[in-house]
Amino acid sequence: MKPLRLLSLLFLTLVSCTETSVRNFWDSRSIDYSDIRAAEDQFADFAELAVAAPEADALAALDVLFDKLKQDTVACYLYAEWVDMAFYSPVSPCRNAALYSKAVDRMVEDGVLTLSDCEPFLQKRDWILYNVEGGKATVPGISSFDTRTLVLVLDLSCPSCREALEKLAAAPEWSGLPKIAVCLGQGPRPAVPDWEYLFPEQGSAVFDIQLTPIYFIIAADGTVERGYALAK
Repeated sequence: MKPLRLLSLLFLTLVSCTETSVRNFWDSRSIDYSDIRAAEDQFADFAELAVAAPEADALAALDVLFDKLKQDTVACYLYAEWVDMAFYSPVSPCRNAALYSKAVDRMVEDGVLTLSDCEPFLQKRDWILYNVEGGKATVPGISSFDTRTLVLVLDLSCPSCREALEKLAAAPEWSGLPKIAVCLGQGPRPAVPDWEYLFPEQGSAVFDIQLTPIYFIIAADGTVERGYALAK
């Protein structure tokens, strides 16, 4: 057999195994949380498989998981926090708008969590659907873009956010790029050169101030070239 053909078969086998693993992941697994560490590791394995699999397979697997969770109130609350950490946090390699939105929708539909408990997740669901990679960019106060642009979202009361202004401005990677700083919260107005500063009244409707400092890149056609990344 030719090496190229062998590699192709190996690739197809790996893809097939990934899809099967995701679709059937919860079929033979329990949501037993008597050993919290083991249960958390099991969910982490699922999250990693889910973001690498076709979206339809991952969403179907989430349905299977939530069908099990709605039978156990404690498990539902516990897994809701893990879903939040895995699919929402910008420092998570599994951050995914579609999977997070699906999970939050199930939380609400199943009615195991109270509406007041669901409210923080619903707000985050709205936030994560803004500025999704490949989608149209949304920056309050800017109606259109005609060049590649760096956008930093910061909290004016956060020292690390102010440091991010200086670090990103000095980074050769962003040299020559227009830079927009979306300033949220309360604090002195920054004055680091090379930035256009925006102070949106409704910034919290688009950006989660708890995640700052985060940045993203907007392509010349107004789409998000790179999604939210933590500015270090």
